[in-house]
Amino acid sequence: MTVGIWAGVRERVLRLAEHPRAQQVFGARGHGFRLGPVMDEGELNALEADLGVGLPTEYRSFLLCVGSGGAGPDYGLMTPVSRDSGWQWRGIGLAFPGQPTTARFAGQPFVAKALQEELDSLETQEPEREAFATDDAFRRAHRAWDARYEELSDAQEAGAVFLSEQGCGYTSLLVMTGPYRGAIWEDLRPADLGIKPSGQNFAQWYRSWLERTEQQCEALPDDDVD
Repeated sequence: MTVGIWAGVRERVLRLAEHPRAQQVFGARGHGFRLGPVMDEGELNALEADLGVGLPTEYRSFLLCVGSGGAGPDYGLMTPVSRDSGWQWRGIGLAFPGQPTTARFAGQPFVAKALQEELDSLETQEPEREAFATDDAFRRAHRAWDARYEELSDAQEAGAVFLSEQGCGYTSLLVMTGPYRGAIWEDLRPADLGIKPSGQNFAQWYRSWLERTEQQCEALPDDDVD
């Protein structure tokens, strides 16, 4: 278990809430440097049973040692909670939460990369008016093309959790299944850039945010604004 990498992290995050310049850091107004309570083994086992796979190791140890959600990159981390319909990630305590993710959806195969290749190919096949004899034929073809595009785009989300809202529709995802399990991917679809790997796993992503935030708090002048 990778518990050691989280030693002292909860205390460091909570200390930031008391820093006089902490609220000037981007995203602080979304989470206030508050952390949810840590989870216990019974809760994690129940979550994993619903998920259908084990949680990524570094994220699992974070939930055990640091907190269930709250303070984190951008506008903060979504929190896994148990509902009558099953476990899901929700924006508990966040001013600007991302969209909820059910454990059953997050436990599906993550095939965003393959789907992006299919989407790239589909973009080259968008119907053009001059290829059709009538406006009605063109509109029918374009509706079918658009529906297929939306279907593939939505399917890219499966196998991952919407973990942190970046703002303007951009989101950080934590991959739960497949060869990219434990990695952070970025949802850049508002800019028509698809879902792309960030190059970091969960621990790297979170710890780099914490270190960067601590440095920013010390460097910001007292009269700086978010």
